[in-house]
Amino acid sequence: RCLLLGFITTKEQRAEVRLSLDDDERERLVAVCHADSVTLKPGERLFSERLVVAQGEDPFRLLKDYAQRLGQVMKARQRTSPPTGWCSWYYFFREATGADVLDNMAVIEKEALPLEYIVVDDGYQTAIGDWLSVDEGKFAGMKGLAQAIVRAGYKPGIWTAPFGASPDSQLYAEHPDWVIRGEGGQPLVAWQHWGMDTYGLDPSHPEVQEWLRETFGTIRHEWGYELFKVDFIFAGGLAGRRYNPQMTRAQAVRKGLEIIRQAIGEDTFLLGCGAPLGPSIGLVDAMRIGPDVAVNWHPFWGDLSFPAAENALRNAVTRYFMHGALWLNDPDCLLVRTRDDESNLVLNEMRTMTSIIGLCGGMVLSGDDLSSIRRGRLKYLKQVLPPYGGTAIPLDLFEREMPRLLALPVETDWGQWLVVGLVNWADRTTETTIELADLELPKGRYHVYNYWRRRYLGTVEDRLTIKRHQPHETVLLLVKPVSDRPELLTSTFHVTQGGVEVSGIGWHGTWEKGRTLVVELEKAGRQR
Repeated sequence: RCLLLGFITTKEQRAEVRLSLDDDERERLVAVCHADSVTLKPGERLFSERLVVAQGEDPFRLLKDYAQRLGQVMKARQRTSPPTGWCSWYYFFREATGADVLDNMAVIEKEALPLEYIVVDDGYQTAIGDWLSVDEGKFAGMKGLAQAIVRAGYKPGIWTAPFGASPDSQLYAEHPDWVIRGEGGQPLVAWQHWGMDTYGLDPSHPEVQEWLRETFGTIRHEWGYELFKVDFIFAGGLAGRRYNPQMTRAQAVRKGLEIIRQAIGEDTFLLGCGAPLGPSIGLVDAMRIGPDVAVNWHPFWGDLSFPAAENALRNAVTRYFMHGALWLNDPDCLLVRTRDDESNLVLNEMRTMTSIIGLCGGMVLSGDDLSSIRRGRLKYLKQVLPPYGGTAIPLDLFEREMPRLLALPVETDWGQWLVVGLVNWADRTTETTIELADLELPKGRYHVYNYWRRRYLGTVEDRLTIKRHQPHETVLLLVKPVSDRPELLTSTFHVTQGGVEVSGIGWHGTWEKGRTLVVELEKAGRQR
């Protein structure tokens, strides 16, 4: 049997559930809400967030029900179509220019890539906090760039870190009282941005709130940006001295996000990043659910929060249940560039990134310099466009720290099947065997097709073995029931293998005179 504990309100306090062993090695399960030294007058009461305790036999059902309940109570925003786009960060980083953005947009148009947003990331501003002050050496003007993006038929997106202020910014020079401070009065460092300390802005301060309204109102309504990626949100929730000592860290972060949402409007897409998850529910349309992806598989240093493909994909897999219930999941950008001076990812690692992002069904953003990428690599990006929407379940989530068995049920008007991802997280080649019973499939015979190898593996009834499962390789399989009549087995245009690109199946003619199977394909963009 399973036990689930989770808070279903997250607006007022940061909350957590702790499992530990006491001195007698007895398990202690503790639910904690942080009131952050808020004081009460005589007779006043302070309520914790609402805690749900549930039990059952199916942990996946408990997790799904919990996420749905949390989303309902917190009034999660319901967007059904995950956005797609291109982001300047993961190739150009802070050196991106307006010309780089336009060059990549030209490739998107030339290659007919079905991408919706063009996202200008960090580097356009003169300093963290000075969002309306543009680095004119790299960008002629952010309003003009947004207009050029719209004229080309795309939607402009922009990155900010709204709760941060650099010591060299005009914002901090003019308003040093706007930052969160320690007990000794020193400004608190939220993070180091390319080696420079960045202070946390205080969203409880009325003047900060008004600055947020004006800044985001300008970027949305005067500049014309339609997607906002707001990063380092945690900086607004640092533990320290703030203007309003009666406002908890959770309330401060949420207040700042509420003002941003009001300033940009209900129809504008808001993507949270580096955010406390609970206080963001109901305000963001999508959420980055893990650390930055990178062109290295393992992190070069640090822990599970540091940039690395492995770290980003781990969270994309294990936080699957949030997708569609709390927001749209953003697994971070897809990088399909060739291994060279710009990337350390080998082919299997790139395919694993493509597989997991495709199976997760959330946002798909390209992070490559498309003007220099080989055309043969663009096919991988095309094979996860458009996003399927549904998300794969890590069937061994409660058995392994790194789940390796992902199952995505695909159901269409003309058939249903399972897309299975077998991930080898290890640094060595292994042999992987899966029992069909572990896929929760009824007994019977099933066709199996290996997507990346483009190989039909025949039919199986009990189990399937991959004898040479290479390091960091994801074997992507289609598992479909054997039928007593001819039918379409698979398509190689999309990782769902028919889930988005096959619009219909039909037969022409009669059995006596001969019948023809007709497959109708419908997919945005251009693809072979």
